[in-house]
Amino acid sequence: MSDLRQQMGATSSLDDETIGVYEESNSLPPPLVVTSAKIIKSESHLLLERTKAVGYSSKFATHSMSTFFNPYAKNQAAKDAKNKVQTTLLAEGEERTIMIEFKNRLAVPLEVPSCRLEFKGKETSRIEAPPLSFTVPAKTKSFAVHFPFIVSVSKTEHKEEVKEENNSDAETVPEPDTFDVVGLCVTCLNRTFPIRFKKSEAEEGGKDESTTSCQIPPPASVYQRSIHNAPKQDEQQLVVRLESVPAQPNLLVSFAASQSPMEEDANVPVHLSDGEIFTIPPFRLENDLGKSGMGEIERLQVLAVGLPGIPDETLFDTDALAAALEEEEDVLTESDSEAEEDFEEMMDCDGLPPLKMKVIAEGLDLKSINDKTRNKGEGSIVKFQMAATHDMGDQLANGGNVRIRFRYRGPSPNPATEIWRKREISLRIIRVKGPRISSLTFRSDLSWGSSYSELCNSLAMQHRRLDATPKWESSNHKHRQQSRSHSFGSTIDALSTDVTSDAAEDSILNRVGMDNGVHVSADEVVLLMAVANETNSTIILSNKKGLVGGFEGSPMPTVKVTSGVSVKIPVVIPRIDRIDENGEVTDIAAELVSRTALQWESEVVEEGDNSEKIKRTGRVRIPSRCLREIIDEHQSFASRICKPPVSLQDWVPLDVVAKSKVTLEFCCAEKQPGNNSSTSGRMPYVWCGQLRRTVDLSNDDDDKRHSARIAFFQCGVYVVSACAKISSHDTPGVEEFWWAPHANIIKVNEEVQ
Repeated sequence: MSDLRQQMGATSSLDDETIGVYEESNSLPPPLVVTSAKIIKSESHLLLERTKAVGYSSKFATHSMSTFFNPYAKNQAAKDAKNKVQTTLLAEGEERTIMIEFKNRLAVPLEVPSCRLEFKGKETSRIEAPPLSFTVPAKTKSFAVHFPFIVSVSKTEHKEEVKEENNSDAETVPEPDTFDVVGLCVTCLNRTFPIRFKKSEAEEGGKDESTTSCQIPPPASVYQRSIHNAPKQDEQQLVVRLESVPAQPNLLVSFAASQSPMEEDANVPVHLSDGEIFTIPPFRLENDLGKSGMGEIERLQVLAVGLPGIPDETLFDTDALAAALEEEEDVLTESDSEAEEDFEEMMDCDGLPPLKMKVIAEGLDLKSINDKTRNKGEGSIVKFQMAATHDMGDQLANGGNVRIRFRYRGPSPNPATEIWRKREISLRIIRVKGPRISSLTFRSDLSWGSSYSELCNSLAMQHRRLDATPKWESSNHKHRQQSRSHSFGSTIDALSTDVTSDAAEDSILNRVGMDNGVHVSADEVVLLMAVANETNSTIILSNKKGLVGGFEGSPMPTVKVTSGVSVKIPVVIPRIDRIDENGEVTDIAAELVSRTALQWESEVVEEGDNSEKIKRTGRVRIPSRCLREIIDEHQSFASRICKPPVSLQDWVPLDVVAKSKVTLEFCCAEKQPGNNSSTSGRMPYVWCGQLRRTVDLSNDDDDKRHSARIAFFQCGVYVVSACAKISSHDTPGVEEFWWAPHANIIKVNEEVQ
């Protein structure tokens, strides 16, 4: 090849794109062939999205309206989409790259000292594309070269053009600035020749065959190969079309405590337990205006993407914020306390999506984000809070795919078009352990002034003496012994034995006298609630509605629980009405969950690890699903937590009243025995008169009063009270006892003569 170049000159044909060494009629194809050309996709946060502005969607539509159904339209649309040249948006002042793959036909490496992109379009002089030099290996079919280029910022500002057509007020959108990459200007083998993209490699291959076939005699016959067996290969797209838009902003997101922006693939860990509210460290937003300094953010949206059950949710929008500020209603900028209140509905209700996110954008405005002269953090700080439901459990697979998306737009090329960009931050949900309510115990013996334990023991002894006395009603004697053995098996916490009932009796309104048990007929009920702290730090329990627990004389506004410890807190809550304000049967599970819910907050340990330095908050409550299963399995739960029926409440149905039987009975217990009570061997007191009385509920003339006298024989402190025994004709042998809310204390002293 070197000798040939020195002895005879080669010619370059610009029209046929060939190189000849003898005559132009016998010229050979160039040794370098372009097999594909495409623009390199930029990073996800630099991609441009074109949308139509509000009010221009129908006026400037690019597709004509279909007037009839065309069955072949789908196939034609797919064919047109395949052959259509895709236009790539690029911002002025930003560098992009085009990748071109070459094929070397020579058996030796081909050195290319200079290769430059050639463009065709409007104002191509603004495109800066430096030439490159490279060496293509021998007989290679795919050698990729990346050509950088940049569209300089136009000196003329993009103005909105409004024209009148046919004396109408219709607006016309100016034509976009489009460029086509038409080919390359290549210098190799001491010659300069162009390579156009308008011809494919298949056409050039056919030209090679025609050039070679002219030197070979034609064959006598040709075996035709079946067409359907021929392999089909998609032709590479060799046309690159570009459209330039004004310089666009580039939003940089970083932590408020850091100076360097976050990477594109950065993940922020979010540690969540059931019912916890996690506050993500605050972010700082900055705008990189670029070399031109003209790419300002005109609108900013903050979206939560990937939340279970919600594809995307708009949390913040500067356009809505501007409208609210004009009306003097700042509805989107909220403080930490206001943001936490928005999670109340999520914490109280069941069946909601397991995650919810809120943004705290107090003082965030576009002027601060675009202005770099201000102090960092002034007007550009945004915080996020994420809350998990109490039944989140394992609903998130592999930590979920939750992202925070900052969607923003810059200057537009025309009034009908908007150019958007987005930057996303991935959140990796990590489930951790948190505090939980492990058990709930009813403790009627802790009722203030009820003397529950002493009276239950005394009532059991009183019934045993009654059973030992011969009665004329011998047929009922066996049933009375059976019922009392069930009722007073335990003097401290009588366990209920459920009775099988029909579907109509499952309502809490009908469960009167149908469950064995002993209760206190008070307006409040005492519970022992066990809270287990399974976190790594000490937590403080509180209640926004009042006290955490305790009694009137010793309240407990807050309770501190160390890590790994389970505490039992006495909680006094009002009994639940069986009919709500709307006249419907109350959901006692939801009411009990709401009345026992607590807030918790972890203590920050400065000397601990990173997990202990983060302040965690949340709510802890009884698992609703577990509580409903307990209520369905133990029907007597309603009698323990709801208001008592002894005062003949209005909610008791008339048919239930007709089937019920109420017996009033007095009882006395020795609370502090005297000196001689244990050695005397006789009863320290005796009742005078009628000890028990059956009340006829259907008789309105009955005043339902009962009285008796008691005589004391020994000194000491005694408690006297009354109880009501309720039974139903449908459930023989089942008795439900209700003690009076308070017992009278009587002190008997020895008379001094």
